[in-house]
Amino acid sequence: MRLLVFDDPALQEPYEWLVEDGGDVHDAMRALARQAYRRNRRELPDDAVEDQLRAFGRVDARRYVPPA
Repeated sequence: MRLLVFDDPALQEPYEWLVEDGGDVHDAMRALARQAYRRNRRELPDDAVEDQLRAFGRVDARRYVPPA
C-alpha cells in the first residue's frame, strides 16, 4: 500500500492524495495530477504532466520520479 500525493501550491485546493494498492503507480500519479487541475477548473496539458509530477508529486513522502 502506498500513499500518493500531488500538492501544487499554485492551485486553489492544491492537496490531492490517493492510497494505491498495486505495483505500478505511474498511471495513478498522472490521474491524480489531472484530477487536481480539473477540480480547480484549470487545464493541464499532456506535455506538462511529467514536469508537474516531478515538482509536486510524492510517493510515501518521497519525491515522485516519472519513468524515463
